[in-house]
Amino acid sequence: MKKALLTAAVFFLLASLSWAGEYDLEIPEAKKSPWELGGKLEFAYIFHRLDQESAPYRLKAFNQDDREHLNEWRPLLEWQGGYRRESFRFFLAAHHEYDQTGWGEEWTHRVYQGYLSITPSPRLTVDIGKKTFLWGKGYAWNPAGFINRPKDPDDPELNLEGFTALSLDYIKSYTGGGLTTIAVTPVLLPVFDWENTSLGQTGEINYAVKLYFLLYDTDIDLIYFGGPSQPDSYGLDFSANLKENLEVHGELAWRKQVRRVVVDSAGRTTAFEEDQTGFLLGIRCLTATETTFIIEYYRNGAGYDQSEIEDFFVYQETAYSRFLAGRDPSVMTNLSNRTRPYYAQKNFGRDYFYFKVSQKEPGGILYFTPWAAMIVNLQDFSFSLSPGLNYLPAADLEFSFKITAPIGPPGTEFGEKQDDFRSEFIVRYYF
Repeated sequence: MKKALLTAAVFFLLASLSWAGEYDLEIPEAKKSPWELGGKLEFAYIFHRLDQESAPYRLKAFNQDDREHLNEWRPLLEWQGGYRRESFRFFLAAHHEYDQTGWGEEWTHRVYQGYLSITPSPRLTVDIGKKTFLWGKGYAWNPAGFINRPKDPDDPELNLEGFTALSLDYIKSYTGGGLTTIAVTPVLLPVFDWENTSLGQTGEINYAVKLYFLLYDTDIDLIYFGGPSQPDSYGLDFSANLKENLEVHGELAWRKQVRRVVVDSAGRTTAFEEDQTGFLLGIRCLTATETTFIIEYYRNGAGYDQSEIEDFFVYQETAYSRFLAGRDPSVMTNLSNRTRPYYAQKNFGRDYFYFKVSQKEPGGILYFTPWAAMIVNLQDFSFSLSPGLNYLPAADLEFSFKITAPIGPPGTEFGEKQDDFRSEFIVRYYF
């Protein structure tokens, strides 16, 4: 409670500083429309060739007909709009999706963002409502992004749903010296019956603070997050351009007394609390021929090591054999409950390597960009390989094709993926 009061005090202190008589000389701009509207309409066809021997397939399809493949159809609409008047701005972004496979169909309607922004001075902005936070500098993962929704490393650039919050950004610039900018961003995240439910119990208030420094052309963030049901979490990230075409970035995260659940090969679960340390180091390089390389190493503080993952899959194999012997669905229900802490993570291993290369307009083919990405579990050496290509014949039209092939022996993370092979064809229209 004291930390929540301290965070609230920072809000009022910074607000009072901003309203206490700042006068900024601004050059008049051309009159702009107060309204904004944009978004994309997307249609995706995804072909899944299923691995019927994999643990996730058995867990999902144990009470359904066996399938060697699935055809998935997924149209979606994402739109965003806003209205700005003087120092006030309202912004709204929504996601609407229909997903149909041989296993069923589902409609999804979500408000990704919906907040009111007040800017009483160029130095201060106050936001209230649902907002997407993108803390951290990593491309595929953000270990220090405590109030971010987790990225999907297979598609890190997807739009993400935000959290309902009260946040403030206060920025101060300096001249002469290595330190040129300081910014502070306190955030309050209350838990309601219908919002922020993953952050704790209804009525609880979580809090986060980010301190930003631009020091000798290096972006640095110091981050804290905590709450009644959340472990105290401390983060650091940085990004710097070593050369005009070479950027290096990193993140460090330390979380205190995090609950951890481990399942052994017999299905016995052990729960305990531990301090967890995760970090990420990466580079982004653009060559003279417009080839872009992204390389990252990720240490997952909440992940499981190789022996724990091996036991995890041995247990699933044993449980499935027991189900086949008696056809008791409660065996699979119990299996699902015990394995949930693992599958809740996009990548539940301990150490990862990420690599992506893309080439803009090879051979002079305009608006065409082929690329390839790879994610490697560095403990069991299973990996996922994804080549793809994008083609934009017009500014508002994009065609995308992608293949994903998880590779590895049984009992490894990627060797046990539900899809043995997946291909995606996507058409996007931007407006």
